[in-house]
Amino acid sequence: MPTIKEVVTSLPSMFKPEKAKGWNRVILFDLVGQEPSKWTLTIENGVASVEEGQTKPPKLTILGASEHIIQMFTGETPPMKLVNAKLLKMQGPMMDAIAFSGLWNLPKKG
Repeated sequence: MPTIKEVVTSLPSMFKPEKAKGWNRVILFDLVGQEPSKWTLTIENGVASVEEGQTKPPKLTILGASEHIIQMFTGETPPMKLVNAKLLKMQGPMMDAIAFSGLWNLPKKG
């Protein structure tokens, strides 16, 4: 299984800019579990970038275990399944949370 750093730093390459037209946001991953850490994801003018730590005030915060974020972005577990099972929590505007899950070119397993 990849590390949370490998997965989070690969997000810009999985990002679908056509899904984020006019959608500029700062998203914080506040993670516990096997690899507790914080990551700031900035989406601005169709570009996604990631920084370690909390570097800006977030509009949307994603809380959960690092291993669940890895499962989500490696395609092992669909994002909504993790949210519905209360394994990931999103704090912020509901529309942002819904939009967020559509911004990624997630691998399909199965």
